[in-house]
Amino acid sequence: MINKNALTPAVKEQQDSSSAAFNYNAWREGFILTILRIASFLGIGLTLYSFLQSSQIRDRIIFPILLAILLGVTFLPTPYNLRASTLLFVSYAVGVNGIITLGTWTDASLFLLAFVVLSSLLFDSYVNFVSFAISLLTLIIFTILHSIGVFTPTSSLAPAITIGDWGTFIADFMIGSIVAIAAIDQLKRAFARVIQQSQDSLKTLAEERAQLENKVRERTEELENKTVQLQASTNIARNIAEIQNIPDLLDAAVTATAEQFGYYHVGIYLLDSGKKVAFLQAASSAIGTELIGLGHRVEVDIRNPINVAIEQRRPYSASDIGGTVFIKDPNFPITRSRVSIPLSVRGNVIGVLDMHSDQVHALNTQDIEIAQTLADLIAISIDNVRLIDETQTLVEQLRFYNSAEALETWTKHTARRSPAYQYAPAGVRPIFSQVKKEERGSSTLLVPLVLQGQKIGSIQLRRKGFSAVWSDREKGMVEKIGEQISLALENSRLVDEAQKNAQRDQLIANISSRVRETLDVDAVIRTASMELRKVFDLKEAEISVGLPQAEPRPVRKNTSTLRLK
Repeated sequence: MINKNALTPAVKEQQDSSSAAFNYNAWREGFILTILRIASFLGIGLTLYSFLQSSQIRDRIIFPILLAILLGVTFLPTPYNLRASTLLFVSYAVGVNGIITLGTWTDASLFLLAFVVLSSLLFDSYVNFVSFAISLLTLIIFTILHSIGVFTPTSSLAPAITIGDWGTFIADFMIGSIVAIAAIDQLKRAFARVIQQSQDSLKTLAEERAQLENKVRERTEELENKTVQLQASTNIARNIAEIQNIPDLLDAAVTATAEQFGYYHVGIYLLDSGKKVAFLQAASSAIGTELIGLGHRVEVDIRNPINVAIEQRRPYSASDIGGTVFIKDPNFPITRSRVSIPLSVRGNVIGVLDMHSDQVHALNTQDIEIAQTLADLIAISIDNVRLIDETQTLVEQLRFYNSAEALETWTKHTARRSPAYQYAPAGVRPIFSQVKKEERGSSTLLVPLVLQGQKIGSIQLRRKGFSAVWSDREKGMVEKIGEQISLALENSRLVDEAQKNAQRDQLIANISSRVRETLDVDAVIRTASMELRKVFDLKEAEISVGLPQAEPRPVRKNTSTLRLK
């Protein structure tokens, strides 16, 4: 425990500050209260022991009084100095009482030593020397009184005490007290040094914190501006994301960009397929709209900002101020600053976002980054619309192809089968003629069988009687059934086709296996001919080996012919 008064004024000022990391007063109050509670608990036991074991009337009087005083300062709201002084007094009183009762052969040295130690912990450095001097003077007085016969221990259990015993007792006490005082003093000094260092660190941190707060304030302003610009970019991207038409998308992009960022003209140039010419496709100003009507385009020109942005694949920014190269555009004479940003998608430049302002303001890196982000969002939106258009075209082509293929397939499929089946009271039977239109009445319901957009058949239902009418609910149910029948027919056809393909593949595999059983050419030809005749149930199968000859040539040895009937 350190003494606050032993610390430097700067340290004490830091400790008393409400913002200090270590509150000395609160710590000291908690420490003394803990010591008092422990002492009260031990005092209760000591008091009970004095009533049960001690025969001294003095012990039965002193210990309850000291206990009452100790409990009072412990549990009643009491100032710190009074609590500390009371604790020291109790320790000293118990130690003196022990000497009076048993002399040197007692625990008096412990209580007197505790008296010195607690004074070093709880008060200033001079208090511990005072307490040490009081304890030492008390021992010397008892020694003198005992040597002249004025004082003797009151307890009958006290052994005989000599002057040497008193000297040993005093020497032990002095050694223990001096060691304790020195150790506590070193502890207080080290603790004070640590607190000083901590306070210096806190002061340094406070200064750095002030600097950081200034930087954070500046950075916050920049971030707020950047947030506003990013929010504007997000709003523009959100507005154009749902547009599925490129001209409308471009018009919405330039209009929103001009409104959000305050440019008097915003234009979008798109490159042709050869990436040699950039055409103005959308503009937010009246001048830009007129240029679009005139077919305005930008040729390859190194002095043109549009071309610079495309060639270098990075934003081009310039302002009409001293010391800056500014390329004037005759179509926009009031432009004082300009930013041209390439529209890139997957590393491919598809155009340029061109922004003009009538104010002289050199854009910083942050503004250009925001503008680049906006350009990327616009480029992605344009590319998405293109991909959607291409995908829709492919889907339509695929749908048309599937529809035509389905019609052709089912036309061939039904040419080899009965065109229709009819359920009648006599059972299910095939029919080969369709019902004429004039024979159909309100009791007849005709639902087409549609597959891939093509009609592959129909369902014809007729109620009993001629006055029966089909409800919309019944018609809808029959249409749903017709859809399932169409799918089931297609699945059945696909399964049948797959089975036929499997049989064909198996047949080819069998023939291949047979003809590979021998390496003799004649045997291979003979086997192949026999297998072909069996498979197709032929009257005759002939296999000829040799090159066709337009003119008569000598017969070569490797030519052979085999004919089977």
